[in-house]
This record gives sequence, C-alpha cells and structure tokens, in this order.
Amino acid sequence: GQNRKKTMSETVLVLRADRYEFASEKTGEIIKGCNVYFISDSQVETPNAVGEKPMKVSITDEVFNEIKHYGAPAIYDITTRTKPGKDGTATVVLTKAKFQQPFKLPESE
Repeated sequence: GQNRKKTMSETVLVLRADRYEFASEKTGEIIKGCNVYFISDSQVETPNAVGEKPMKVSITDEVFNEIKHYGAPAIYDITTRTKPGKDGTATVVLTKAKFQQPFKLPESE
C-alpha cells in the first residue's frame, strides 16, 4: 500500500526563522536545527487572551533557506506533518513553506 503520511497545509504569517548550533553539555555532540515562528488564524479567543500566539515549529535546512531567501515576516503556505519525537511525543515538523506575499506593518503617520 501507499505510505501516506498525514500532512496538513495552511496559510500562515511567518514571523521569523532561525538556525541554531551548539555542543551538548553532556555528550559534547553538536546539536543543530532550525525553527520557524508563525501565527495562524486557527486560535480562539478566551476570557483572558485575544489574538494570536506565535507557534514554534522545527524546519529543515531547505525550508530555512527558502524563508531566508524570500524573507520574513511574510505570508507563506506551509505544509506540516506530525512525527514521533523523543519519548514518542508527537512533534510537528514544517516540511514546506511556499512564499505567498510579503507582510509589512503600515507606515506610521
């Protein structure tokens, strides 16, 4: 049968992407990766909160380079999939980011 992975696609505002690399204090091995911070409009208002809380998701080098190329903040069409992380906890990974349009705050008067 087809190995179909559960992917989701949505349009989001990417605020920032960053890359990190450091040596593990315990083992000395190099830990590196990239994250993206974005907001989507799927969040709900509660009595104690309004607006969007940025979400942080790990991304591949390819996606990082894509966002670095087109810039941020910007509107991207993203594809995410869930995979088991350490201890079997589900982690969401952003596998694709397709640039849609730049995002600029209005100039102040």
